[in-house]
Amino acid sequence: MTQHHKAAVKSVLSGDTVILRGKPRANGPPAERLLALSNVQAPRLGNTTRDDERFAFGAREYLRKLLVGKEVMFVPEYTITTTTPPREYGSILLANGDNVAHLGVQQGWLKVREGKSKASQDDEAHEQELDQLRSLEEEAQAAERGQWSTKSDGSRQVAYTMEQDGRNFLNTYKGKPLDAIIEQVRDASTYRILLLLPDQTQQIVTLFLSGIKAPSCKRDNLPSDQVDATPSEPFGEEAKFFVEVRLLQRGVKVILEGMSQGGNQNFVGSIQHPAGNISELLLSNGMAKCVDWSITMATGGPLPLRNAEKAAKDKKLRVWKDFVAKQKTNDATFDAQVIKIVTGDTLIVKTKEGVERKLQLASVKQAPRGVGSTAPGGSAKSRDVKEVGYQFEAREFLRKKLVGKQVHVVVDYKKPAQDGFEAKDCATIMVGNNDVAQQLLEKGLATAIRHRKDDDNRSHHYDQLLIAETKAQEQQKGVHSPKEQPIVRLVDASENMTKARQFLTSLKRNQRQNAVVDHVANGSRLFLWVPKENCRLSFVLAGIRAPRVGRNASEKSEPFGPEALAYVVDQCLQHDVEIEIENVDKTGAFIGNLFVKGDNLAVALLNKGYASVHEFSANESRYANHFFTAERNAKEAQQGLWHGYQGEAQPSAVSETKDAQAAAAVAQPRHEYIDMVISDMLSGSHFFIQIINPAEIKQLETLMKDLTLHYNKTRSEPAPRPRVGDIVSAKFTEDDCWYRAKVRRVSSEGIEVLYIDFGNSETIPSHRIQPLASQFKSLKPQAQEAVLSFVKCPQKESDYGIECMERFQDLTAGKQLVANVDAKENGVLCLTVYDPSHSTSAEASINLEMVRDGLAAVTPKVRYASAYPDIVKSLQEAEGAARRDRLGMFEYGDIAVADEEL
Repeated sequence: MTQHHKAAVKSVLSGDTVILRGKPRANGPPAERLLALSNVQAPRLGNTTRDDERFAFGAREYLRKLLVGKEVMFVPEYTITTTTPPREYGSILLANGDNVAHLGVQQGWLKVREGKSKASQDDEAHEQELDQLRSLEEEAQAAERGQWSTKSDGSRQVAYTMEQDGRNFLNTYKGKPLDAIIEQVRDASTYRILLLLPDQTQQIVTLFLSGIKAPSCKRDNLPSDQVDATPSEPFGEEAKFFVEVRLLQRGVKVILEGMSQGGNQNFVGSIQHPAGNISELLLSNGMAKCVDWSITMATGGPLPLRNAEKAAKDKKLRVWKDFVAKQKTNDATFDAQVIKIVTGDTLIVKTKEGVERKLQLASVKQAPRGVGSTAPGGSAKSRDVKEVGYQFEAREFLRKKLVGKQVHVVVDYKKPAQDGFEAKDCATIMVGNNDVAQQLLEKGLATAIRHRKDDDNRSHHYDQLLIAETKAQEQQKGVHSPKEQPIVRLVDASENMTKARQFLTSLKRNQRQNAVVDHVANGSRLFLWVPKENCRLSFVLAGIRAPRVGRNASEKSEPFGPEALAYVVDQCLQHDVEIEIENVDKTGAFIGNLFVKGDNLAVALLNKGYASVHEFSANESRYANHFFTAERNAKEAQQGLWHGYQGEAQPSAVSETKDAQAAAAVAQPRHEYIDMVISDMLSGSHFFIQIINPAEIKQLETLMKDLTLHYNKTRSEPAPRPRVGDIVSAKFTEDDCWYRAKVRRVSSEGIEVLYIDFGNSETIPSHRIQPLASQFKSLKPQAQEAVLSFVKCPQKESDYGIECMERFQDLTAGKQLVANVDAKENGVLCLTVYDPSHSTSAEASINLEMVRDGLAAVTPKVRYASAYPDIVKSLQEAEGAARRDRLGMFEYGDIAVADEEL
């Protein structure tokens, strides 16, 4: 009795020959055997040396679709030993009992092969089989099926090697799903594929699965006289069998995504199959690993592949059986503020606990320094800077993007100290949902580090970084551009005084210049970069002096020097600022004012008590009033340098007797009454006065008449451009009369002057200014700056500032007033002002009226308040009543915030 065997069809070699596969074995892949169909013959397929016979591919395809992957019954009949290797012949039966050879002949793909029976065959049975096949063949011929068709020539156009340029072929079909058949599985991630192209031609290619690499396998398709001595890698054969069972000779869709490494004609791509993604399946079963060089090409993106690999790692499957997960530390994730950009890939952040940490962007390397770059110092005589390449642009991008911003930090790995370099924390920096390293790479301002194959010390966004770099390469951005590298030249304008003066005119031309703080030396000395002028300069804040900071650990800092330095660093290091240049000093440093978000840095330092007024230079500044006011505020609040300050009458090193005497002097009230009028107002409690002195009033009246006559008769000639601090004659815009004035500022907008006999100020063009003749200089300035004692009103620009000024004007305008000089603070008179027609006691002052109306707040902590307890008490009672009655600026209740702004 003929013995039947079961097997699965692994593949179809031609229209009459198949490879059968037995049951899986515990120690390796199952056994295979080649079987040719007896009594029939199919056209022969071609190869690299000969073409197909007609209808050969159609016959192969019929049998492939009929058998591949299915379990069949087969009957071995005989073996021909004269061929190399020997060929076994037999019959194959489908599960329903149909004979495959009969089906092939009936469909016209096989022809009957005449011949005598073999020794092992029954002659009568053999002849009956041939008769049945002949009958089926005649039926196929009559129906013009298969190779008997007259409508087709049965040929195909196929290329077994890539005859055209592989890159051009890729550009034609990249990203397009192509019909294909997996002809051979070399290993689980490398296939020989037949592409069925849209133009009806066919192309054989070698395809590497994008993003993965499976263990290699021993070659099994070498010529008979060659043997592959290289053994398969662990799990290689298992992975190969895993793929063959699922994909070998199956119809699939192939997406070409790139060229392989090595410069050959092989391709990288993905395979689409209705049953799923073979790459993800291999990874999730531990039969392959992700590879960085091609994972960014994957059509589905890197994330599904990484997730599948992670699942296998967690379960320690196959290639990951010895995998040890990286331990996470407690400080691996935190939020922080970026305070400084060090290089194009390194920055410093400050955590919520106030700890500074230096971080390098994970898996990123800054752009290389271009040839020809120079830096100040070393053997170079000049302190000018020349930077070739993209490092400067990278630092600027990071500075604008990060400095002062809150970021989320994930420390991916720690780089140990080596080769003289310090240990580094390498991290992914997120601003909102944006990865800063990814944005840097997209602009071509850095490159991605190529990590070793099994190196897990990398950014957890590594695939996105590679995609960003690829995008920059395709668009030829930054370091990937074929153009010449950019060159940045920065001139050191403060190299010496001569060089500084060359820049002074252009820097003063605009009232304010944009700049970037590059370095902070101490609270009042900074180093700036001025983009418009393309220069670097040393900058000193005008009008103040900040405590000095020790240059090294052994040099002692002055009190509050480190605090002032830290404050300025926090406020403006690497920030965009505005500057106003006034002059240069003998070292080449520029003197002026610096504004951070519109706020004067010098005023902020004085308010904090981190600096003191430098009286000579402050008096030359247009912000003199702001400086002195800020210093007074710090003294009253005993901030910083003024901690424990008890007034100017108390030096720090005096005897206890002198201390007691000074304290008693302060506690004694002053009785220094003056007759006065208000000449100009800055706020409801800050103004200028003229003291009524009959002799001086008469002199002033005479001077004004003579001044006007003198300059009206004198022919106006172009006057030399005045300097800040000059006393001049200025023609007031409102009445076109001449008055004595002091120049406060010179700018492109005009000249700002303070009329020294009245206290008002304005900005006028230079042709309305003339040098003051000597005969008009003898009379001292008649306007004196003053404030209301014990109280304070909002600034004019603040809420209720205008209302306060209007009320004060109602109380004082056009009136001759009396005031007691309670104290003098930095040349400013502190006055209790009375209207003689209404005041009946020492407490019934205009100061009190302003408080009663809710338009001034009491400041009981001023230095001289202890000498006037009754006045202060009455003021506080009036303020309490105004608060209760919701008057003035208290109309919406207690204004704690407003109090801070007063």
